[in-house]
Amino acid sequence: MADNKLYLHNIDLATNELINARMQPVTTSQRVALASVYNSGDEGILVYDVNLDLFFVWDGNQWVQISLSPIQIAQLQYAYDNSIIGVSVTYNTPEQGTVTLNKLNAPSLAATYERAYIHTQSSPAATWTIAHNLNKFPAVSIVDSANAEVIGEVEYIDADNLVVKFTAAFSGQAFIN
Repeated sequence: MADNKLYLHNIDLATNELINARMQPVTTSQRVALASVYNSGDEGILVYDVNLDLFFVWDGNQWVQISLSPIQIAQLQYAYDNSIIGVSVTYNTPEQGTVTLNKLNAPSLAATYERAYIHTQSSPAATWTIAHNLNKFPAVSIVDSANAEVIGEVEYIDADNLVVKFTAAFSGQAFIN
């Protein structure tokens, strides 16, 4: 348009009349300056801020943003595309699992984690030193080679290692989770 004005055409639903609105695009500083001359009687004045690429309406006291900038639209699109639409858990082995977050329009995220650790004590011993590498202080269940439960004294060395002491030497398995 030759006069560099923004024209809006709308229908007033109350009167069913066509409204032609003509608006001069303004800079941010011009819009801010207009606030000093507008009052409550000017409520509803609409301007387009060319610096911010946004529409504002005068609510009688201040300018209120009524549109989204291209940056805000891009941020919303990014958030929408990255929305989680599903979570799946796959048990790879008894000790390991994978959690996958499925996104709407973006690549899924997957992480593998250690669910548990099974320690096999092949040679009989009264003290079992176990490096489980689970980064936690887990529960410990012990069975002998006949799969009978055995109670031992568990001592946590750190979040990845522990020692189990028994009154007699035997072989078996420790289930760490």
